[in-house]
Amino acid sequence: MKEIILRCEAPLGPVTPNIGTLFLRNASQFGSQPAFAERSEGKYRYWSWEILTQDILRASTFFRNKGLVAGDRVALVATNSHAKLVAEMAVMSSGLVSVPIFIGYPKALVAQLIAFSKVRFLMIENFELLRGLPVEMLPKTIVLLKGQKEKLPGFKGELLCFDEILGNGSPEEVEKTKTIFKAVPENTLSLIMFTSGTSGFPKGVQLTHRNLMSQQRALEILWKPEPGMRFLCYLPWHHSFGGLFERFFALHSGGCLAIDDSCGKNVDRLLENFAEIKPHLFFSVPKIYQEIVSRVLKSHEIEQIFFHKDLKYVFTAAAPLPLGTSEVFKKKNIPVVEGWGLTETSPCCTLTERSLEREPGVVGFPIPGVEIRLGDENEICVRGPNVMLGYVDQPEATANVLTSDGWFSTGDIGELTTTGVRILSRKDRMFKLNNGEKIFPAVIEERIKSRCDYVKHAYVFGRGQVHPCVALFPNQELFSAKKEGDECKNPTDCEQLAQCLKECLEKLNEKVAARFERVSIAAVIRHEPTLEKGELTPSFKLVPSRIQENFETYLIAIEKGLREKLPEDAWLVSLEAKDSKRKSK
Repeated sequence: MKEIILRCEAPLGPVTPNIGTLFLRNASQFGSQPAFAERSEGKYRYWSWEILTQDILRASTFFRNKGLVAGDRVALVATNSHAKLVAEMAVMSSGLVSVPIFIGYPKALVAQLIAFSKVRFLMIENFELLRGLPVEMLPKTIVLLKGQKEKLPGFKGELLCFDEILGNGSPEEVEKTKTIFKAVPENTLSLIMFTSGTSGFPKGVQLTHRNLMSQQRALEILWKPEPGMRFLCYLPWHHSFGGLFERFFALHSGGCLAIDDSCGKNVDRLLENFAEIKPHLFFSVPKIYQEIVSRVLKSHEIEQIFFHKDLKYVFTAAAPLPLGTSEVFKKKNIPVVEGWGLTETSPCCTLTERSLEREPGVVGFPIPGVEIRLGDENEICVRGPNVMLGYVDQPEATANVLTSDGWFSTGDIGELTTTGVRILSRKDRMFKLNNGEKIFPAVIEERIKSRCDYVKHAYVFGRGQVHPCVALFPNQELFSAKKEGDECKNPTDCEQLAQCLKECLEKLNEKVAARFERVSIAAVIRHEPTLEKGELTPSFKLVPSRIQENFETYLIAIEKGLREKLPEDAWLVSLEAKDSKRKSK
C-alpha cells in the first residue's frame, strides 16, 4: 500500500534569510508607520519601524561591545514589553541565541533552566524577580528590563538597567551592526524555547532563523496580510504560540503589535485595550474566547467592542474551540481559524480555511513547505523547514523523535481525512479499558466540550475500567449569561449543570457507535485549574500528571461511583442513576 503524504500545493518559495534582515527591510519600507505599542503612564505609546529597528541595532551593538560572539546564549525572564522585544530581537538578529524562560515558573525551576542553558547574559524583568535566585547559578552580567538596581548580596558580576544598553554605539558601530545582521546564515540557531512541560523537566527546543522565517513565508502565501494591520497581544513570548506564531506574523507582515497589559489574566482589562486598539486579527486560546463570549452575551456594549467593524478573523490554538462558542463568531460573520503544531515545529504545521464552518478535531491541511504522514500507531509525523534542529544536550531524546531524513514524530495520534488532519490524542495519554480497547481521551473531551459551552476543561481517565470516566471543570463565568437561540437549559450553578449534563451526555453516548467509548460516569468539580498550581500549561492546557495528583480524591470517587466520597464541591453525574444531585451531607 502506497504511503499517503499530505502537502500543500503552493510552493514555499524564497524566505526572508534571517530576523535581522526582516527589521532592516521593514524599517526601510514602512519607516514612520507604527510597529509596536505598549501602555506608558496609562496611555499607549507607539514606536515606528524606524525607531524600533534603531533600538534593536543599539542593543545589538551593546552585546557585541560586551564581548558576546555568535552562538552565545542570552536568557530572558520577563513579561511582554518593548524592552523585552528589543532585547530578544537584538540577540537573535546578531547571531546570538535567545533563551526565553517563563516568568511564572517557580524560582527554583527558573534557576535550573538558566544554569542548564549555559547563558552568558541574563535579561530579567526587575530586581524583585532577581531576588531569591541563587547567585551561584547566575551569569556574570544581568540586565534589569524594568525598575532600578539594588545591591544583590553575594553577586560579584555586573548589574545593569535596560536604558544603559540603548545608549550604546556610534553611527559607525551601528552601520557595522547592520552588516552583521545581513550576514547571519539562515540555518543559524536563533533561540532555545522550552516546551510547556505537560510532563517532566522542560526540553530545550533548538530553532533556527529559517525555521521561524519559513513559517512566516507560508502564512504570507495563505493569508496575504496587508501591511499596517493592528494586533493586540497578550500571549506570552516564552511560548511558541505567542512568541513565534503571533509575534513574528505581526512583525513579518509589517503590522503594529500592541501589548495587552492584562497578560490574559483580566478579560475586562483586555476588552478595554481591545476597544482602543481595535485589532484586525486576534490570537487567543479557547479559555479566553469562552470568557469573552460570556461577556458578549451579557452586554451589547461589549459585543460592539469585540465585534468591531475592522475585525477580520480570529485565530485559536492550543485546543479546539467549543462549537457553541464558535457559533457566536459565525453569527457575526467572523471566521475562526484553527491551527496545529508544536514548539518543535516552530510551531505551525496545519491551518484550517477561513470558513465559517468548522469540524471538531480537524485542524486543516499542511502549510506551504510542510509534509505530513502517519507513522506507527497512526502517530503524526512532520517534515519541513519548520522542524527543529533537536533538543539541547539531549541526543537520545532527539534521536527518538527525529529520523535521519528529517521526519519528526509529534507524539500526537491522528488520521488523514478529506477535510484535513484530525487530532485524536496525545500518544502518552492513550489508555486501555479492561477489555483491551484503546481510549483516546482528547476525542471524548472535545466531544463533550463541543456539546456544552459550560464545560471549560474535561479530563478523561479510567485505565482498566469498563468505560471511560470524566472530570468536568465548568465555565463559571457563563452561569450569569443567558444564551439564546438553542435548546440549552442555561444552568446557573454547578449543581444545575450536573443535572442537565446527564441528559447531554446520554445523547452524546447514543451517537457513539463504539459502545466502549461511551462515558458511564462523570463529575462536575467547582474548581478553576490554575497556572500557579501547575494544573495548566502556559497555553492553558490541562497538565495530566498534576490533575491526577491534585484531584486524586475526586478521580477515585468518580471511578468507583462513590457519591459519599466526593468532596463537597463536586457533583456526580451517573448515566445509570436517575439523578445527579450532590451527595447528602
